[in-house]
Amino acid sequence: MDKNSQMVVYFIKGSTIKKFVILDIIVGTGIYYVVKIICSSVLAASVGSIIGTEGIKRAPKIFKKYK
Repeated sequence: MDKNSQMVVYFIKGSTIKKFVILDIIVGTGIYYVVKIICSSVLAASVGSIIGTEGIKRAPKIFKKYK
């Protein structure tokens, strides 16, 4: 082993984890099932879920820009 080996530690806030769980998992799953019921397509539901969660994440930045 090398004498100068380093260890990297990352700290993640609890609020970041909570935001990820709520937004990506719960809301993303909800959007997926709504689109799947409407379109009856797994591909459309997957794309809709991805676009929906990303849109929700980026919406506050866009609205702040125009205020």
